[in-house]
Amino acid sequence: MRILWVPHAPLGFGRTRAEHLMETVAKRHEVSALSFNAQRGWESLRYLSDLVRYRPRQNPAGYEEIPLTRIPKAGWLNTLFLNRAIIREARRRRCDVVVVSPNPYLIGYVNFARLRRYIPIVCDYVDGGAWSAQDVNYERCYVESSDAVICVSRLLAEQARAVNAFSFFIPNGVDLARFRAYRAAHTVRECKLALGIDPGVFVISIIGMTCSSRLYFVDAAIALARSGRKVVLLLVGPSPLLPEILRRAQGADHIVRIEGMVPHDEIMRYFMATDVGLYAVNNESYYHRASPLKIFEYAAMGKRVVVAPWLDEVARMSLPNVSFCEPDAEPLAKHISFLADNGHPCIETNLSSYDWTVLAAQVEDVLAQVIARSDKKRNAMSHYPKVRNGVVTKSMTPPAVQPD
Repeated sequence: MRILWVPHAPLGFGRTRAEHLMETVAKRHEVSALSFNAQRGWESLRYLSDLVRYRPRQNPAGYEEIPLTRIPKAGWLNTLFLNRAIIREARRRRCDVVVVSPNPYLIGYVNFARLRRYIPIVCDYVDGGAWSAQDVNYERCYVESSDAVICVSRLLAEQARAVNAFSFFIPNGVDLARFRAYRAAHTVRECKLALGIDPGVFVISIIGMTCSSRLYFVDAAIALARSGRKVVLLLVGPSPLLPEILRRAQGADHIVRIEGMVPHDEIMRYFMATDVGLYAVNNESYYHRASPLKIFEYAAMGKRVVVAPWLDEVARMSLPNVSFCEPDAEPLAKHISFLADNGHPCIETNLSSYDWTVLAAQVEDVLAQVIARSDKKRNAMSHYPKVRNGVVTKSMTPPAVQPD
């Protein structure tokens, strides 16, 4: 298969679902990714240089990155750039299928009515809340307009099937081989020391900074420290909440440690140094439908995770390393304290069905089905008679992608 992928987020911004899937699928198929930039600095300059010169780059993971023109806060222009780029690159590379995600707020809207005349489109439905009958929801538009939908959670799949019967549940996952190899070669003590943390300190971490704006987890960590426990709250990744976290933790700098953005190659030591991971969010439909990557990654490192509040999709996973508590400082502090006193430091979880190689094979199967359906439809259309000037002629099958 030849696949054109439009990722949900900028490449290199952590390791997203799209990057894991593209890397694995690219081992067996030709994958090209439309790459866009939403950052400043050196990476932004390189992106602009590639854009001006139209210079695709070969990603070390095995797929080709193609720069996509994007202008901040210029939605209609980005929509124009996006659809032209999809047609141009699909035609140039003779692609069989396009994979997109609902992210018009970043790169503009996909024109499904135009593009699906030439090439089938699969929507990777990576996140979203409940649809309202009163609102015009762009996620719903993407889902019902695609040839097929891959849903990251069961709840999203149930929602998607209401408008698109060709919807499949394929969750997030984890690179099991990488985590197992790191666990075999390193110890918790070693990783804590490498981060400048006393091995006797209990480390609570949020890796990826998906968290509640109420910051009750900061209050919980400070409360634990004031009760006499030696704890550190380790926050890894960028977040607009960091300035407020610093204000909330004023006078407790030794308890709340902000790491910011960490290179992907160095992130494993933060997982290994963790005693308990947190997924502390708000009680909103978006989070009830989420499939958090970091929970799988904590599990692969044998770490316990406290999830606040009780979330539908996470509960359905029935992972033995996950426990739930109320989303407030006091119950969270008590729950972590209980785990520190009673919980086993390492919990083994069977994640074989969540390995990216297994999930990527499922994605490949969906894409193959979509391509087969598209080819069958195109072949059927080629046999319909067409009337021109009163003369019946056999219509010709259109090419996979027409020029812009």
